[in-house]
Amino acid sequence: MSMTDVGDGPAASTATRKREAKRATAAAVFGTFVEYYDFSVYGYVAATLSTVFFPSEDPVLGLLSTLLVFGSAFLVRPLGAIYFGRLGDRRGRRTSLIACITCMGLAAGLTGLLPGYAQIGIWAPVLLVILRLLQGFSTGGEIGGAAAYIREWAPERRRSLYISFVPSVGNFGKALAAGMTALVASAVPGEVMLSWGWRIPFLLAIPLGVLVLVLRLRVEDSPEFVAAQSRQDSQRSAGAPRRPVRELFSGHRAAVAKVIAIALVQNIGTYVGTVFVAVYLSDVLGFTKASSSTIVLIAVLFAAVLIPAAGHLGARMGGKRLLIWSYAAYIVVVVPAFALMNQGSVGLAVAGLALSMVPYALCQAGTYGTIPEFFPVQVRHTGVAFGHSTGAVIGGGGGPYLATWLIDATGSTFVPAFVLVLSAALGLIVVALAVRPAAPGTSHLYR
Repeated sequence: MSMTDVGDGPAASTATRKREAKRATAAAVFGTFVEYYDFSVYGYVAATLSTVFFPSEDPVLGLLSTLLVFGSAFLVRPLGAIYFGRLGDRRGRRTSLIACITCMGLAAGLTGLLPGYAQIGIWAPVLLVILRLLQGFSTGGEIGGAAAYIREWAPERRRSLYISFVPSVGNFGKALAAGMTALVASAVPGEVMLSWGWRIPFLLAIPLGVLVLVLRLRVEDSPEFVAAQSRQDSQRSAGAPRRPVRELFSGHRAAVAKVIAIALVQNIGTYVGTVFVAVYLSDVLGFTKASSSTIVLIAVLFAAVLIPAAGHLGARMGGKRLLIWSYAAYIVVVVPAFALMNQGSVGLAVAGLALSMVPYALCQAGTYGTIPEFFPVQVRHTGVAFGHSTGAVIGGGGGPYLATWLIDATGSTFVPAFVLVLSAALGLIVVALAVRPAAPGTSHLYR
């Protein structure tokens, strides 16, 4: 063997690893893009769905019913996290991610084909709830799977940056959902929107899901998982079966609790600050639905660009410090941002919501870069998925409903800002006081 052969081997191997890591990251984040699109469309057309599926003389009651269905998807996310997390920790991240996107794409596509209350009566909201539950079930596994998969492929010093593309590209998915809603709402009359226009954003999920499925079928599992699987297979042959769920709850309960708290704050920021806010702008502040969707679209695109920069910052300062800075920024920025939105001007509303995206971007990058670092590889998918999904049940599922109820009860248009500030204060206490470095020699950073 020549000296050239010896020299080229490691270099070629490193180049191949980097290329495979980028392909794996692309397959994971594009799937998350579609998941976020599919899951968010419902929130952006909630006001229309309330009329189609929950006709009522009281528009607030109809909207609350629609938001309850929106929130119901969060209730099954921990179940999906357990199912897909166990699948990912036992059979591979890739297998789990393929199953997640298939379930989500089918549920969203079928929602677009669903008859309304006028056609099939009570069965319409019943079937809507079932399909929304399937969406929540699949989302429970997607986020944890994508974060764990990318964390195990990415170069060690760039993990925070690579993982930050999960929420960044996910926001582009939400932007597409907002953009499609704005396009349809501006292109068709109101009666057409109620008849069939609302279906278009849901039906787009079908071709998008097929494309992601093809991409995920073409990538391999992470080297870290494959190596751990080989070790566990040897132990299993000696009588030690792999039981990630049991191991998670017997040996990592404190880590799960901290991830739940971090995810709770992040999900309140996501679903109050970027999804519910579309309904807030139209139904509370009086903007047209097309204007509301456009305002959200601009802000979410701004956030999507900021998040990788925040991820790069997290790679330099560490996930814990980034989270602390994000919570402090929420406390300082959010009330002035909502004051701008309350002025009745589209331009000022864009500026206000964009301002609130700065702490949002820091929090997104910090959360996704931090939570995989609480768990070893053998329970990482289950731990991240369950912790994040359980936090989403409280923060994402309850946040929009709580904000709607409090606005109606108090008459204050600043309620969403106060909800965001209080959640950030909770996150600041948890991360500053409870998150500690893991023991030396472990494969993760925090405990």
